[in-house]
Amino acid sequence: MASSDGRAPRPLVLPSRTIPVSEPELARLPLFEGISLEELMLMSGCLSLSRRDFDESQTIILAEQRVSLVGAIIEGSVQMVTQDIDGNESIFACLYPGELVGESFACGPTRTSRVTFRAASQSSLLFLDFSRINRSCSRSCGFHQRLASNMVSMLCQKNVLLMQRLEVVSQRTLRQKVLTYLSIEAARQGKSKGEVISVPLTRAQFAAYLGANRSALSRELSLMQREGSIAIEGCGFRLR
Repeated sequence: MASSDGRAPRPLVLPSRTIPVSEPELARLPLFEGISLEELMLMSGCLSLSRRDFDESQTIILAEQRVSLVGAIIEGSVQMVTQDIDGNESIFACLYPGELVGESFACGPTRTSRVTFRAASQSSLLFLDFSRINRSCSRSCGFHQRLASNMVSMLCQKNVLLMQRLEVVSQRTLRQKVLTYLSIEAARQGKSKGEVISVPLTRAQFAAYLGANRSALSRELSLMQREGSIAIEGCGFRLR
């Protein structure tokens, strides 16, 4: 989208602290799976890698911002947030360590983000130049094919994540939305029935994710607990 004076949107600028990236942090990221430590070190300069820290609620990428960098979450969590014409926000997805930020838009035809990415907690991200993934550098680094394959795999995983969110919000009742969300989270966290499922969202954020009113969600959760279908344990839930 062009600005009011007709110019194209500015490239992404990240107003955060740049911090060195350690070898263990690189090796833990699924984006670099199957790539040797030696190749990872060569990659640092080739891909213009930089680690940046963000405070809770700090914007990482703003909607309508041009995106040329892809972020991999080292620690913390990030929310994909959309806003309607009246300014009401909805949480479209929650992203955790190892997952990517901005990759779907960086590889698009306009490279413009349609959502805002915001740190949900104190977070660290590793940023890299997407164009260096999309095209091999002049040195024809051997890891590029593997890196591109990993990126495609993670794009597919992101598609599954967004389909799960659609599964949640398409439920007919608020109760069904809550139970569907908790079931998906239980599977993601490897929790059995009766074990505590961690929900890293405030009540307001949980309501925004479900597309519900906060008061209505609080009432429904209280009713579900009284009826015995769930147990609320601090920031977590048990399915009964």
